[in-house]
Amino acid sequence: MKRTTFQVVAITVSTILMAYSMNSFLIPHKVLTGGVSGFAIVINHYTHINTGWIILIINLPLFVLGYFYLGKRFMILTIYSVTLLSVSMRFIPVHPFSHDILSSCIFGGVLNGLCIGANIRFGGSGGGTDIISVILSKKKDLSVGYLNTYMNMFVVLTSAFVFGTDRTLFTLFAIFTAGRAVDVVHTSHTKLVVTIVTDKWQELNDALIRLHSRGVTMTDAEGVYSHNPKKVLTTVITKYELSETKETIRQQDPSAFVHITRAIEVVGRFRKD
Repeated sequence: MKRTTFQVVAITVSTILMAYSMNSFLIPHKVLTGGVSGFAIVINHYTHINTGWIILIINLPLFVLGYFYLGKRFMILTIYSVTLLSVSMRFIPVHPFSHDILSSCIFGGVLNGLCIGANIRFGGSGGGTDIISVILSKKKDLSVGYLNTYMNMFVVLTSAFVFGTDRTLFTLFAIFTAGRAVDVVHTSHTKLVVTIVTDKWQELNDALIRLHSRGVTMTDAEGVYSHNPKKVLTTVITKYELSETKETIRQQDPSAFVHITRAIEVVGRFRKD
């Protein structure tokens, strides 16, 4: 309960700040963000419907897909974040914090990226293309970052068509800045190697397989000082699964030693059919 409360509070703060970054730095200057938010800004340009409500409407069918493919807890936190974002953008006035477009791109992109990274770190996401990318990565074993990059290309092309080349350059800069800011808060690598030294290997192995539907490799080990037999479990996860994985390990064996490293490349079958 303490962990869930902390997650909700952290996601609440980061989501409200995300709404502020969009309404105060990006939207007033017609600078797009990546993914669904970028398309929502374009629709708002033509219809004048509040951008927050557009983001919520586009995400509704994605919530259904995510619930079946990404797990109940992840989607509950994601739905909460997207709903709060939409409501916050409705009540936070669209007013430029600064009339200088370059500084607005920098600060808006950084703040937006930090908030997105915080949401992912605390077990949720910003919805939209994050949901699509994670589902596709589970089915086709493609990099989430790779998929997001191609989806953002459509946002950039749309920006060029609607707002002209000057605004497109600022959009590219804002998306790049936000991406680097995400990496500051959260791991920039899509795949991570989790190594667990534990006495409760059977419980942990079963829990990890249930959580990710993916294989776990087990090897024998021995404590140097205690000479007690140990088991070492090794598995590969995506960055979006890190929060749930750590919580699962903590629940099954709070005394387990956990080592998490970046996976530069994964060759072979990443998913269990």
